[in-house]
Amino acid sequence: SVFRSPNENIKVSSTPVTGEIKEIGKLGAVEELGAKLATKRGAKLLSSEDRLTDGIQFYTFEFSVPETNAHQFLQLSVSKGKIWSLDANALGENRWEKRKDIYKNVLGSFMPKLS
Repeated sequence: SVFRSPNENIKVSSTPVTGEIKEIGKLGAVEELGAKLATKRGAKLLSSEDRLTDGIQFYTFEFSVPETNAHQFLQLSVSKGKIWSLDANALGENRWEKRKDIYKNVLGSFMPKLS
Protein backbone atom coordinates (compact mmCIF):
# COMPACT_ATOMS: atom_id res chain seq x y z
CA SER A 1 0.00 0.00 0.00
CA VAL A 2 1.41 3.37 -1.04
CA PHE A 3 -0.82 5.60 1.09
CA ARG A 4 -3.52 4.62 3.52
CA SER A 5 -5.92 6.38 5.86
CA PRO A 6 -9.43 5.45 6.98
CA ASN A 7 -10.89 7.82 4.38
CA GLU A 8 -8.33 7.71 1.55
CA ASN A 9 -6.47 4.81 0.03
CA ILE A 10 -4.08 4.09 -2.84
CA LYS A 11 -3.27 0.43 -3.44
CA VAL A 12 -1.21 -1.42 -6.05
CA SER A 13 -1.64 -5.16 -6.49
CA SER A 14 -0.78 -7.80 -9.06
CA THR A 15 -2.10 -11.27 -9.85
CA PRO A 16 -0.63 -13.84 -12.27
CA VAL A 17 -2.60 -14.34 -15.50
CA THR A 18 -2.70 -17.19 -17.99
CA GLY A 19 -0.34 -17.16 -20.96
CA GLU A 20 -2.91 -16.07 -23.55
CA ILE A 21 -3.69 -12.80 -21.72
CA LYS A 22 -0.94 -10.43 -22.86
CA GLU A 23 -2.92 -7.19 -22.65
CA ILE A 24 -5.91 -5.89 -20.72
CA GLY A 25 -7.99 -5.70 -23.92
CA LYS A 26 -8.22 -9.52 -23.93
CA LEU A 27 -10.65 -9.19 -21.00
CA GLY A 28 -13.11 -7.18 -23.11
CA ALA A 29 -13.78 -3.65 -24.33
CA VAL A 30 -13.12 -0.90 -21.80
CA GLU A 31 -16.80 0.13 -21.48
CA GLU A 32 -17.96 -3.49 -21.19
CA LEU A 33 -15.41 -4.35 -18.50
CA GLY A 34 -16.18 -1.11 -16.64
CA ALA A 35 -19.90 -1.92 -16.58
CA LYS A 36 -19.21 -5.43 -15.23
CA LEU A 37 -16.91 -4.08 -12.52
CA ALA A 38 -19.46 -1.42 -11.54
CA THR A 39 -22.16 -4.06 -11.15
CA LYS A 40 -19.87 -6.23 -8.97
CA ARG A 41 -19.09 -3.21 -6.75
CA GLY A 42 -22.64 -1.89 -6.50
CA ALA A 43 -21.22 1.25 -8.10
CA LYS A 44 -22.01 3.68 -10.86
CA LEU A 45 -19.48 3.85 -13.71
CA LEU A 46 -18.74 7.54 -14.26
CA SER A 47 -16.03 7.18 -16.91
CA SER A 48 -13.82 4.66 -18.68
CA GLU A 49 -10.64 5.30 -20.64
CA ASP A 50 -8.33 3.16 -22.76
CA ARG A 51 -4.75 4.36 -23.32
CA LEU A 52 -1.49 2.95 -24.59
CA THR A 53 1.77 4.06 -22.94
CA ASP A 54 5.18 2.56 -23.74
CA GLY A 55 3.51 -0.44 -25.36
CA ILE A 56 1.30 -1.22 -22.34
CA GLN A 57 -2.48 -0.91 -22.61
CA PHE A 58 -4.22 0.65 -19.59
CA TYR A 59 -7.92 0.72 -18.73
CA THR A 60 -8.91 3.42 -16.24
CA PHE A 61 -12.33 3.60 -14.62
CA GLU A 62 -13.99 6.10 -12.32
CA PHE A 63 -16.74 4.80 -10.05
CA SER A 64 -19.01 6.27 -7.43
CA VAL A 65 -20.46 4.04 -4.73
CA PRO A 66 -23.61 5.71 -3.36
CA GLU A 67 -24.01 3.22 -0.51
CA THR A 68 -20.66 4.21 1.06
CA ASN A 69 -20.34 7.76 -0.38
CA ALA A 70 -17.03 6.68 -1.95
CA HIS A 71 -15.37 7.56 -5.25
CA GLN A 72 -12.76 5.38 -6.88
CA PHE A 73 -10.30 5.31 -9.74
CA LEU A 74 -9.32 1.81 -10.82
CA GLN A 75 -6.58 1.28 -13.39
CA LEU A 76 -5.87 -2.15 -14.89
CA SER A 77 -3.03 -3.33 -17.13
CA VAL A 78 -1.24 -6.55 -18.03
CA SER A 79 2.54 -6.78 -18.05
CA LYS A 80 5.14 -9.49 -17.36
CA GLY A 81 2.50 -12.20 -16.92
CA LYS A 82 0.51 -10.29 -14.30
CA ILE A 83 -2.61 -8.17 -14.20
CA TRP A 84 -1.78 -4.95 -12.36
CA SER A 85 -4.43 -3.07 -10.41
CA LEU A 86 -4.01 0.46 -9.10
CA ASP A 87 -6.91 1.54 -6.90
CA ALA A 88 -7.25 5.11 -5.55
CA ASN A 89 -10.32 6.03 -3.54
CA ALA A 90 -11.73 8.52 -1.07
CA LEU A 91 -14.82 8.72 1.10
CA GLY A 92 -16.97 11.84 0.81
CA GLU A 93 -17.51 14.29 -2.01
CA ASN A 94 -15.33 17.05 -0.50
CA ARG A 95 -12.38 14.73 0.07
CA TRP A 96 -12.73 13.31 -3.46
CA GLU A 97 -12.70 16.78 -5.02
CA LYS A 98 -9.47 17.58 -3.16
CA ARG A 99 -7.77 14.30 -4.10
CA LYS A 100 -8.94 13.32 -7.58
CA ASP A 101 -6.33 15.36 -9.51
CA ILE A 102 -3.55 13.94 -7.32
CA TYR A 103 -4.92 10.45 -7.92
CA LYS A 104 -5.01 11.08 -11.70
CA ASN A 105 -1.31 11.99 -11.56
CA VAL A 106 -0.53 8.81 -9.63
CA LEU A 107 -2.40 6.69 -12.19
CA GLY A 108 -0.75 8.49 -15.10
CA SER A 109 2.74 7.91 -13.73
CA PHE A 110 2.37 4.22 -12.83
CA MET A 111 4.23 1.75 -15.05
CA PRO A 112 4.21 -2.00 -14.22
CA LYS A 113 7.93 -2.58 -14.86
CA LEU A 114 8.77 -4.87 -11.93
CA SER A 115 9.69 -8.47 -12.63
